[in-house]
Amino acid sequence: MCSAGASAAASSHATRSDDRHEIEVVRRRALFVLALAPLLPGLTRPAGAQSIHPGNWQQYFRIETVSGTDRRGRPQVSGYVYNVRGYANAKVRLNVESLDAGGNPVGSQIVYVDHEVPIFNRAYFETTPRTPGASYRATIFSGDWTRLGGT
Repeated sequence: MCSAGASAAASSHATRSDDRHEIEVVRRRALFVLALAPLLPGLTRPAGAQSIHPGNWQQYFRIETVSGTDRRGRPQVSGYVYNVRGYANAKVRLNVESLDAGGNPVGSQIVYVDHEVPIFNRAYFETTPRTPGASYRATIFSGDWTRLGGT
């Protein structure tokens, strides 16, 4: 009888020891994750990245546009946004301005580029301006860096 009680006590002690070890492992993992959490945004966005806006876009991108008409005779502006700096991939929004014969804006609209502009690559865009013009100008209205390298 005494040996059965002793083995039960030893088993209970081993179980408590295993539980403490398991709790300690979970605690260490949680602390590790908490220590890495501030570094995680750096995996999806370049460290210290600023947003893309009208004041800085030209250091990162180049835009080529072509104006014409679509099959229905409506004005159309299309082209490519080039990521020339090689900073990261980006999602951008364009400001497409309709210009009169003197080059003055007569209308504008925000156009979303459907795909990310890959690092050292380009993305196609196309839009039908709401305000017809003699010519058109496209600039970057805003954008967000999405990730480092790759597609």
